Amino acid sequence: MTYLRSLFFNFLVVFFVNRVIPGLEITYFEQVPDIGADLFFSLILGFFNASVFPFLALMEIEITNLKLAILNGIISFGAFALISVIPFGVQVVSPLGFFLGGFIVWIVAFISNCLEAAQSNPKN
Repeated sequence: MTYLRSLFFNFLVVFFVNRVIPGLEITYFEQVPDIGADLFFSLILGFFNASVFPFLALMEIEITNLKLAILNGIISFGAFALISVIPFGVQVVSPLGFFLGGFIVWIVAFISNCLEAAQSNPKN
């Protein structure tokens, strides 16, 4: 999976999770959804999650599934922890939203980074 596909896929998953998962709420301003802020949050989180493999490759660190899982987990759950404290177009209103949203985003980011790693290092 190339980086741009990974970025786009991660962005879509974060955007979908923000809209569908119970316990997450989009901030409203006079009954009009604040599309700009939640799109921005989705883009930022998608960018960071898609950048884990390229960052590790750039730093010339040995890339393992465990490292990918840990870094994606820190980014995914950290972002949802941040918006539970500071609403940024999306707000976590229940623990279910935090855990379910963070878990889904983490799994997809991990899979996309593993696919990118497998594509860049094909085994003979």
